[in-house]
Amino acid sequence: MSDVQVPVLIVGGGLSGLAASLFLRQHGIDSYLVERNTTTSQLLRSTHVSPRTMELFRTVGIQQAVWDVAEKVVLGKYWSRQDLPPHQLPRAILRAKSLAHVVSGDVIVMEEGANDFDNIGPVEPVWCGQDRVEPIMLRRALDLGAQVAFNTEMLSFDQDGDGVTAVVRDRGTGAEKTVRAQYLIGADGAGGSIRNQIGIDRKGNGTVGHVLNVLFEADLDAILGGRRFLILYLNNREAPGMLFKLDEKRWIFGLFCGPEDIVEGKISHEECVEKIRAATGVPDLAVDVHMTMGWWMAHEVVESYRSGRVFLVGDACHVLPPTGGFGANAGIQDANNLAWKLAAVLGGWAGPGLLDTYDAERRPVGQETADQAWLRHTEWSSPDKADKHNQREQTVVTLAYQYTSDAVVGAPFTEALARRLEINGRPGMRVPHVWLTHHGQRVSSVDLAGETFVLLAGSDGASWTAAARTVAERLGLPLRAYQVGPDQELVDPGETFGKAAGITRHGAVLIRPDGFVAWRSAYQPEDATRTMEDVLSRITARAVTPIH
Repeated sequence: MSDVQVPVLIVGGGLSGLAASLFLRQHGIDSYLVERNTTTSQLLRSTHVSPRTMELFRTVGIQQAVWDVAEKVVLGKYWSRQDLPPHQLPRAILRAKSLAHVVSGDVIVMEEGANDFDNIGPVEPVWCGQDRVEPIMLRRALDLGAQVAFNTEMLSFDQDGDGVTAVVRDRGTGAEKTVRAQYLIGADGAGGSIRNQIGIDRKGNGTVGHVLNVLFEADLDAILGGRRFLILYLNNREAPGMLFKLDEKRWIFGLFCGPEDIVEGKISHEECVEKIRAATGVPDLAVDVHMTMGWWMAHEVVESYRSGRVFLVGDACHVLPPTGGFGANAGIQDANNLAWKLAAVLGGWAGPGLLDTYDAERRPVGQETADQAWLRHTEWSSPDKADKHNQREQTVVTLAYQYTSDAVVGAPFTEALARRLEINGRPGMRVPHVWLTHHGQRVSSVDLAGETFVLLAGSDGASWTAAARTVAERLGLPLRAYQVGPDQELVDPGETFGKAAGITRHGAVLIRPDGFVAWRSAYQPEDATRTMEDVLSRITARAVTPIH
């Protein structure tokens, strides 16, 4: 008899592991998360929270909490202004020898990105260290009933046809216990052991550098005179690396160094102070170093996101340069994609084949996202080697990735990242964002999914909503159905949603719990009930039947 029996065991309590716990509880699924560290992360690598991640945070009720502690990202062209309001960071990537050179104008603008998401989604990205984001995620997961054990490590695990048996140890007391779960989620990071134990290789360009992150306080705003940016790349022999603001007081200096220098204590705090002074161009700058953390920069993606009942999420399945801020967001989106599918199978309203679509959907996105980070790394570190032709816009990478799998009824995509930004209601894309009114409250079409399937029909699509409800009840799966139009429950005076989603007043779109369009019909067939049964059965791997 196991000491703990739970549907899902999660190993790793960083952003991806906490996301898995949070999204599973959103669907009512119990999990047991073990994390070897004593608390949430104090190690500061991830700072960019993408608009898509913020959308997912909206569905679990923490978007405002993150927004309240974050720096707001605004248009990059404002970086040199000296009158920006507090807590606003322009999306500008600069290259210079030091902060002093930025002020004197001896600076190269590598990227001056737009950041207007008003017509793309309901919320904008923010700049927020994971040391602030993770506690918010943890509190919400615990509020929803998640089980989380810090200072606890997994010693071993074995899987069989029915589940996974693991041995975990409390690192404080040394007490061991056995956990029996139906599935295991490996969120143990790039250096974790689960991937190796299940025999999954990782391929790519390999390790491309080592970085020592130095968290510090100093009055750099006085040097900059109001100028702000996301990242400054330093072409400085004394202090090669990158510099960026974390919040109202703290900065991070990422020193590019050798593998021997990222060992804890190898470079003293006093030496870090001298490096920071060289990076700022102020020899007598007062600097308070809080902590250092070494890490390695790489470009690699695993050959599979799954082995039997073991799934990988986050850095356990993809490691990529920090350029673009894609990595942590991709991990959170891995967890969201996997959570609803595990919930569906564990809840009995989907067949086990649905779990195969996790790898089919997320691995191509992970690969192409890593490639985009690599292209930016090459450009920002060596501008003469830039490959601009194959770079995708930031909004495409972070918000408009697209899925091809058996959980999508529609034509396959040739690429996971399109050449240009387009979110038009095609199956496999995130549902288009349109502001609607529901019971007098403003709501985005993106907000409607999260815990259930959602069918949105045009103003003359009553047969679709009736059919969807009938079939969902028969199949025992969670679904809500609405008509959208000037006089419907979801009020859309100009019928903007139908135009954005590519349907007529008689058509409908089916949205998955993760907010992606699963199926679309521009018009109404003779037998809506038969069509809905075929579609929902196929998406949930209950049966593969012809789509009429």
